[in-house]
Amino acid sequence: MKVSVFGCELSGLVTAGALAQTGNQVLALPIGVVKVDDLKRGVLPRNEPGLDGLLQSQVEEGRLQFEGDWKKGVAHGEVLILSMPSWRLERAEEVIKTIGEQARGDVLVVNQSSFPIGTADRFEAQIKLAFAQRGLVAKVAVVAMPEFISEGSAISDFVKPDRIILGSHDPQAIQQVRDLMRPFNRVIDQFKVMSTRAAEYTKYAVNALLATRISLINELANNAEHFNIDMEEVRQGLGSDHRIGFNYLYPGCGFGGPSFAADVKNLVGTLQSKGYDADLLKAVLSNNEIQKEVLFRKAWRFFDTRLKGRKIAVWGLSFKPNTSTVENAPSLKTIEAFVEQGAIVKAYDPKAMKDFAAHWHHPEGLELVNDMYEALQDVDALLIMTEWKAFWNPDFKRMKQLMRKPVIFDGRNIYEPDRVMERGFRYFGVGRGEIV
Repeated sequence: MKVSVFGCELSGLVTAGALAQTGNQVLALPIGVVKVDDLKRGVLPRNEPGLDGLLQSQVEEGRLQFEGDWKKGVAHGEVLILSMPSWRLERAEEVIKTIGEQARGDVLVVNQSSFPIGTADRFEAQIKLAFAQRGLVAKVAVVAMPEFISEGSAISDFVKPDRIILGSHDPQAIQQVRDLMRPFNRVIDQFKVMSTRAAEYTKYAVNALLATRISLINELANNAEHFNIDMEEVRQGLGSDHRIGFNYLYPGCGFGGPSFAADVKNLVGTLQSKGYDADLLKAVLSNNEIQKEVLFRKAWRFFDTRLKGRKIAVWGLSFKPNTSTVENAPSLKTIEAFVEQGAIVKAYDPKAMKDFAAHWHHPEGLELVNDMYEALQDVDALLIMTEWKAFWNPDFKRMKQLMRKPVIFDGRNIYEPDRVMERGFRYFGVGRGEIV
């Protein structure tokens, strides 16, 4: 099948590569700041595991090409996929306009993007109107197929999905998308067919529920400390309930990333546009912003509010492991809070150093170092902000020798408090360890 993918950020590139790998002829067209020449040279906007190899192999095998001319994308594709971040809605409108002006026959558009509820129906109506104005008699269908990939596991999420949501009133369009996605639906039937708006709403609802779950477990963990309760014991009790399970049930220093919180905010805006206050979701977002500074508040109390001149090490800058993205990451807010109090921060991350430097706008107070142990030299405390695997079993003896004070504030609860304290460290987790 000939497929055109409009959007060459993470979702679009994963979609293009995976569809090319299953035998389709794919044309990928950038929508935002990504340049065609960079893509052809293998320069990608995201440092996603396996993505560079996937794209390179498909380009070499002739099934994937990058193109900057949207008109060629419209002419090429039997299926036209919109795969871009939610904040690219205006650019998506331009793509729809181009389709309406340039298409010469039947059109099937698949929208993967998290645009406002009702967008797919509106796009379909706009194309039909453009066709009518041109006197073109052709069938138009826009199918909502929200993506559920996560940075760090995007390729696996796409090719081994938990479900494939398809929203449309057109059985023929649904069948065509089923055919396209059939290679990723081999074990059990993952297709969930529903109305267009229900499909759009489902993506928002999933992220809203996960965000609420994270904020609730964080609130429970923060309060467990006041009762001298180890939140890990509570987590085991909660997760063992089959109605609850263990996914997204880890206390920590808040969630981040470019899309997760943005989708919840967009849902809040959508609900408010219909006269609903969305108080619960607004509280979830507010609580998460407060949670991002949970380690700062612990350190502030531990050092009796005297942070000026303190040296603080930070392990982990990206919003999650296996990605270089720091957008909305807790590390940004936490480090800024320390620097504003006059502390000196030495930070390390396996992948996100360049991205963090681009987001950091303070002239002083932060040193980015090239080794996790280098960050510990003469520091008064260590903060764990991202649960990279390299941080799970460090050389504690070496750590204690390097640090001025053996103090750990663990924002991801990756260590067992008793074992760390046996090695001579003060240990403060989220709902675990010492209370401060």
